[in-house]
Amino acid sequence: MSPRATATHRGQIIFKDVLAQQLCEQGGEDTHPSVHCHLWGIHGNHVILRDDFDSNQQGELDPSIWSGCSACEVGERCGVLMHGRAVTFCDPLGQRELITRPLNTSAASILQFALSSGLCRFSYSDPDIVISFSLNSSDDWITLERIRAPSNSSTVVHLLPLPAQSRREGVRLRWAQEPAIRSGTYESCWGLDNVLLVNVAHRPPLLEDNLDPPDTSNWLFFPGATIKVC
Repeated sequence: MSPRATATHRGQIIFKDVLAQQLCEQGGEDTHPSVHCHLWGIHGNHVILRDDFDSNQQGELDPSIWSGCSACEVGERCGVLMHGRAVTFCDPLGQRELITRPLNTSAASILQFALSSGLCRFSYSDPDIVISFSLNSSDDWITLERIRAPSNSSTVVHLLPLPAQSRREGVRLRWAQEPAIRSGTYESCWGLDNVLLVNVAHRPPLLEDNLDPPDTSNWLFFPGATIKVC
């Protein structure tokens, strides 16, 4: 029987439950140019939503994925949360939120993302971050999960099961921090990285990739990796 494999990095799923046929060795001289893999997009055969916030060479949010972002910026303001750039929220005033374009989530099951304050200031009293969804592109938001704002510098990878109600066409996802009512301003920064919705209708029966170039349908992210052309 062929063995099945799951790979993770700091709690994040890289690939899961695929037949492990061959794993390439590390090492060798760094004499070849690197390959840039595009790890962002929506409605692909294997992912419904994926964004590492590094693949867009303009260093901005891709408007085909995200419809709105308030009080945020893309970069390394809070250091590296998972790998490279992230979306960070550091403005002490105003609404903090990030919203996707309408998605067809019929074949989705788990929403995955990394959250951290990184090297920025954190707080024990800032309000929660609410992950929610809306149906038919409406502005009526239904809560998926409430997450406490980061109170340390650790990066936490969250896995949120999508309820049946949220698996359909025309669904938007939103990350929004509740208003800072008591103090009037936010004390902390926080960042979001490696957002992922896997398309479970297309599960790979095995993993086979010579990495020349890498097939991005086999891999969700490459945190900390450099792909070299041989």
